[in-house]
Amino acid sequence: MIERKSREAVEVEGDSGRNGAPVRRDREGAEAGELYALPFAGLLFHGQTVHRGNFDPNHVETSSFLSFKAGGYSEHCACCAQVVHYDTGLKATRLMDRADVVAAAQHAKAAGATRFCMAAAWRSPKDHDLDQVCGTIAAIKRVVMETCETLGMLTPKQAARLADAGLDFYNHNVDFA
Repeated sequence: MIERKSREAVEVEGDSGRNGAPVRRDREGAEAGELYALPFAGLLFHGQTVHRGNFDPNHVETSSFLSFKAGGYSEHCACCAQVVHYDTGLKATRLMDRADVVAAAQHAKAAGATRFCMAAAWRSPKDHDLDQVCGTIAAIKRVVMETCETLGMLTPKQAARLADAGLDFYNHNVDFA
């Protein structure tokens, strides 16, 4: 869910576990440090405890992923085949046409997916590209699927536009700085 409240907010509108309790997003300082310092197995156990308290532990959400603008990524990420600095054989493409993306979402839904994730290889979208992305999100929502995007860095105004278009989730790789 895209947060629509201030940074200090504990609850996210409409975001609660199966027990009805709000999902916590307010850990700071010492409490966050304690989680970070847990041994890996302890962290996994803690994560599973929280997950099982809020979600059906036997349900697996099925998503489908589409790279709807590939290659040509200008950042210098060592782990990405989309970067222009490496010869991976990947050709840069333009943003796919909305009809083709919606057709891919329909195919994903027919195959059992409940969420459709789309990614574009760029550092951050331009506003004219976001117009097309927002229209595509709205069209996929009519297919009755959750949507998620990975578009790089967003301005607050761009994030609000995506939320207004109906975007359910946003992912961002933050492994470069």
